[in-house]
Parts: sequence; structure tokens; C-alpha cells
Amino acid sequence: MAITPWLRLLLLLPAAACATSGEREAEALRHALESSQASLAALAPQGIPAQPAPRPVSLTAATSPAAMPALPAAASGPAPTAAAQLLGAPPALLRRWLGEPSLIRAEGGAEVWLYAGPACALDLVLYPAGDGLGVAHAAARASGATPRTEAACLAELAGRPMP
Repeated sequence: MAITPWLRLLLLLPAAACATSGEREAEALRHALESSQASLAALAPQGIPAQPAPRPVSLTAATSPAAMPALPAAASGPAPTAAAQLLGAPPALLRRWLGEPSLIRAEGGAEVWLYAGPACALDLVLYPAGDGLGVAHAAARASGATPRTEAACLAELAGRPMP
């Protein structure tokens, strides 16, 4: 049985459709990647000066209360009830509100602080800001399956009753 030219075209049609679909998928993936890269670039800290090699930080790096600069009472304000309220806070204020972190890790010019409690954890990233470090990222999360509000988590970590 001879294959007519029309039948040949019909047999090639699905292959052509797949190529077009593949090209559309590839273009969509390229667009998503470019969008993600632009989002990451927008979130990158700006104006961080080059830092010398990070100094070693112990896991229980504690600063004695006498060595911490005193903050004015107005600057300390009420303890935060949301992680976003920690943004921009200096280390001394964090220690006043939450005590010593469970872990401090140097990451280039930044420091990552972890406050861990029985039912939740708080992750903080501090970057150089002004004359010291300041919180640039704060995220509270539940440690188990039980849902926790940020307010409950911060209260737990600070060792105070829920408001």
C-alpha cells in the first residue's frame, strides 16, 4: 500500500506540534529562571563593604552585660510580637528582648542567629548596618506539628507569658 503525500503530512503533524510545545515550555522555563534571578538580585543586601576573613564565633558566644552598650529605654520599647518587628534591631536589643541565642554562626560579613525553644525556633540574619549589625531577615517557625503563632513563639523564646 502506497502512502499518499497527505498521509505523510498527517504523520508528521504530531511531531511538529511536540516541537512547538517543547519550544513553548523551554521559553516558559527561561522566563521563570530570569524572573527568579531578578527577584534574588532585588533581595540581595546592597552596599555591604568587603569584609576581612570572618572571626571565629563560638556556639555560645556570650557578651557580658557590662560589655553591652546601654540602650535608651525608648529604644527598647515593648517586646516584639511578630518577627517583622525585629527587622533593623541591633544585637544588644535582641539580647535584651530574647536573651542569648542558642547558636551564632558567621557567614561572610553577616551573622546567623538561632533561638530554639521546645515548640518553635527563630532564625535571624544580621548584616552590617550603620555602626554595627542589624537584623535583615527574621523568621519564626514551629518545631513540631502543633501550629504556633509568631507571638506565641517569641513569647516562649523570651520566657514570658503570652499577652
